Amino acid sequence: MDAVDRLVPATRRVWRNYVPPSLRDRVNRLRAVHREAVAHKPKDLGDLRRTTPFSTWGAERGGSIPRAYIGEFLGQHEADIHGRVLEIASDRYASLFGAGVDRVDILDIHEDNEQATFIANFADAPEVPDDAFDCVLVTQVLSWIYDVHAGFRTAYRILAPDGVMLATTPGLARLAPVEKELFGEWWHFTAMSAKRVAGEIFGEGNVEVQTYGNVLAAAASLFGLGQDDIKPTELAINDPGFEVVVAIRAVKRV
Repeated sequence: MDAVDRLVPATRRVWRNYVPPSLRDRVNRLRAVHREAVAHKPKDLGDLRRTTPFSTWGAERGGSIPRAYIGEFLGQHEADIHGRVLEIASDRYASLFGAGVDRVDILDIHEDNEQATFIANFADAPEVPDDAFDCVLVTQVLSWIYDVHAGFRTAYRILAPDGVMLATTPGLARLAPVEKELFGEWWHFTAMSAKRVAGEIFGEGNVEVQTYGNVLAAAASLFGLGQDDIKPTELAINDPGFEVVVAIRAVKRV
């Protein structure tokens, strides 16, 4: 024990045994007032003291923060992305994370997408065959479907037995300025609601839900900051109270 360590208990003994109680009470009250003042002092928000975001999604700042979490989720389940795969709008994630992919079909609601195999609304896509896909990738789409069960019903119908739907959906997020005008932005799922709705279609025991995010990642994303603005170690911290991305893995058991 060094001199400082020995001094602290001695100082406490002097404070308790030799300082008059009335003086101790006055000092303690002053300390409490100071602590209260410090606790309520407005924080210096610096560049964040603004009412408009730096960008829409942070794409030009190293990529959006939700996309980092989507990549992490799909990377954890790359073995599920195999065989015949269906993805929405492009083959971006099937190409990045697929393991043993034989064929990728693309579904899009827009007729001008030359890559699209199927032009259809994922909420109800009779053009897409039943029991056809080993994996269906649905990233950041479910919030644009008014019928919360519809997208899950489509995925279940078109998956082959033991096929897997890997889906992500926004939690704490801004509204998508383009898509909300085109499709409406109706719901942001929580882990609880995502698991319940998916379980009602796939069966409760066939659904896993994982969340990603923390208060810093959520605030940065809302401000339109990107992955260049947040350290990887900060992104990696998961606080279930701040669901930036809600990720769903659902298996079709028959």
